Amino acid sequence: MPAAATVWAAAYVVVRLPPPAGWAAAGAAAVLAVLLLTASRVQARVAADADALPESVRRPMPAGRGRRFLHQGAAAILRGAAVPMAAAALVCAGAAASLGARTAGPISGLIDDGAVVTADLRATSDARPGMPDRFTGRPRYLVDAVAESGTAAGRRFGTSATLLVIGGEDYASIRLGDRFTSAGSLQPLPAGDRNLAMLRAGAPPGITPAGGWYGVTSALRETFVRTAEDRGAAVDGLLPGMVLGDRAGLDPGLGQAMKDTGLTHLTAVSGANCSYLLAFVFLAARALRLPRAPAVLLALAGLAAFVLLVRPDPSVLRAAVMGGLGTLAVLSGRGRLSAALLFLSITVLLCVDPWLCGSYAFILSVCATLGLVVVGPHLVRVLSMRLPRWFAAALAIPVAAQLFCGPVLVLLQPQVPVYSVPANLVAAPVVPAVTVAGMLAVALIGVASVLAVPPLLFAAAGAWWVAGTARFFGALPGALAGWPEGTQGVVLMAAGAAAAVAGILYISLRGTGGMSGTGGRRRQVNQQYPESPRNPPVPPQAGFRGSRRTRTAAVGAALLAFPVAAVLTARAMQEEPGQVQEWEVAACDVGQGDGFAVRAGPDSAVVIDAGGEPGPMDACLDNLGVRTVEFLVFTHAHLDHYGGAEGVLSGRTVLQIGYSTAGSGLPDELTGILDGSAAPRTPLADGMAGTAGSVQWEVLWPPAAEPSLAATGDEEENNASAVLLLTLAAQEPGEEPLRILFTGDAEEDASTAVLASHPELRAGVDVLKVPHHGARNGGDSWIRALRPSLALISVGADNDYGHPAPQILSSLEAAGSAVARTDLHGTVLLFHQGNTLAVRGLPP
Repeated sequence: MPAAATVWAAAYVVVRLPPPAGWAAAGAAAVLAVLLLTASRVQARVAADADALPESVRRPMPAGRGRRFLHQGAAAILRGAAVPMAAAALVCAGAAASLGARTAGPISGLIDDGAVVTADLRATSDARPGMPDRFTGRPRYLVDAVAESGTAAGRRFGTSATLLVIGGEDYASIRLGDRFTSAGSLQPLPAGDRNLAMLRAGAPPGITPAGGWYGVTSALRETFVRTAEDRGAAVDGLLPGMVLGDRAGLDPGLGQAMKDTGLTHLTAVSGANCSYLLAFVFLAARALRLPRAPAVLLALAGLAAFVLLVRPDPSVLRAAVMGGLGTLAVLSGRGRLSAALLFLSITVLLCVDPWLCGSYAFILSVCATLGLVVVGPHLVRVLSMRLPRWFAAALAIPVAAQLFCGPVLVLLQPQVPVYSVPANLVAAPVVPAVTVAGMLAVALIGVASVLAVPPLLFAAAGAWWVAGTARFFGALPGALAGWPEGTQGVVLMAAGAAAAVAGILYISLRGTGGMSGTGGRRRQVNQQYPESPRNPPVPPQAGFRGSRRTRTAAVGAALLAFPVAAVLTARAMQEEPGQVQEWEVAACDVGQGDGFAVRAGPDSAVVIDAGGEPGPMDACLDNLGVRTVEFLVFTHAHLDHYGGAEGVLSGRTVLQIGYSTAGSGLPDELTGILDGSAAPRTPLADGMAGTAGSVQWEVLWPPAAEPSLAATGDEEENNASAVLLLTLAAQEPGEEPLRILFTGDAEEDASTAVLASHPELRAGVDVLKVPHHGARNGGDSWIRALRPSLALISVGADNDYGHPAPQILSSLEAAGSAVARTDLHGTVLLFHQGNTLAVRGLPP
């Protein structure tokens, strides 16, 4: 365990360091390992010299014997500490060497500059669906690839950089091992990411299909998927995922149901698939009278073939190692040895691929395996006190895995799938059959597709059962319970899981007489021989049966009460007074500047501008409960609109960034902040439209070919402001959609041009963001033409500009528009109630 923990920490740090720093860390760890090993040999030599003294000399010297034992213990400790340091040196050296090869040549500078390149690439993954393009709605595909060469500014260069390629439908046919060419702009990814940069493809790829086993396995996979679809056996795309890990065709609704019921691990190849395949091959070999050792070797060979078929990418390798480990632990029956093998496998995998340290799939796999190894046998023992052993064993697997994975899962999704355990219990019996029958169908497809139909249909029946289970439990009331986010949620879940594990271990050890020399089993009388001093009778345990029942009932009550208490606690925490739940639009009080949020989901929003400082915008979004920014818009490049960008990004996920400016690009200080996010950035222009969560948006200005009106200085930048019309769908029958117009700092000549080119605006809007903080140069054209029900003015109290101008306020009064100002009301919240608008301030 110390070696695994040290390697994990070293890997996490070194993949975020430049190669020279990684080599320095490797050297320091190696030197420390040598020093520790040398010191341990010195201590061992001192102890050995003491042992070499004659017995007559050593016996009368108890102090000398104590010093000898101390030296021996110190030698053992130093020797044990040298092993983690040596492993850390290995992982640091491997990561530094890999990073050095990836960043060699001009590629690093090109990434930093966001250059446009043409690259020759080799795919290291199949193309997988990404989020649709938010501006056109067209599908996009993601491909992990290694760039083998490239061209930039007319100069060709060699490289080994790892890139995440994002392209359109032309990229959907790329498979692992294929070579292809692509061209586009580079965008850096955060330090520690497996890929150095993102290549946003601007041209269709030229694909050269892979040969060898890459080509053979790709053909088998595609034939299997096509045959399943032709026979109506794909089960909404679930069967290819369960058998081959191919989730490209998975129905989104079914995928969400699997997620809501804790069955997501069944939609792709996992450690469970590997375990079932290993167990099937092993038991089949044993049924044919093969000895244990050859049977194990045959099972491992079958697993290797399985990995080659489903693709040996890092996630599959991790699943194979962990699944193989779990199966070997069950076959050997040695829990302590399986724990040691678990830590050894972690060490080896991280040395081979240090980037696994940050993979949630790897972390969850380790947690689940650790749960099965550490608490699984004890949970089976506790449950079998009152349940049939087979049912206790089946129930222990999802419960043990859930206890150890829970704190990690709430980081990914702050919700608890309430019916995860019963859903896994119902689905689990058919998963081995789906895995084995599906692999048999794949093998037979390579011979004759007709022969593959019976096992294919048999596997499809199992997949149908799993899909039905997910949809049934996902449709039950309260299938998902809310949970606090971030550190608070992790600590709460970890504390509950720790309490449950402690209770299980306590009952298990007390119920079996502890862990004394019998290996945890109570010593019983050998009935074949009479009682004797070596075979004493077991003393009567008065009241033992009753106390065991009491303890069993107590643990059962605790296990039942914990989820209920946790859900109630989570709901109470989520409904604390400091957080608003049902707002529609928020004008954040950012002082003299703009910062708006439009609700796009339970914890997501569209953010329009970010104010001048990070703190106010960050605090506003925290109070609103915004964790995901579906779309971040900078209407133009003035500091009072983008200066708080760091506050928007802090602790939140940003999915898309749009901007407008009269310059050639965004300011360097803003670019530096946005580089910390992997969200793609797109200049906005008239005609663009899309959806962000529940919000529909449309860009009305600036024109695509003319980002600003002919002017100079601040006037030019103000008139380059993006003008967006946002529409919020009706929430209740009888309601009308809510239309909001955001105008940035557009001045009067820009507003005249927008109104002339978009006559549909004459129908009016419900809410108008008054341009330029109510300045006189914004004009009153918007107000007279649109006559909004509500006008929002984001403006600093006691500002030196005289905003808002009296003429603008008079025009709003004449139009009958209600006015909400951040200088007077602080952060303003807008609620849509029926066909009326309600406004109030955000509670402190």
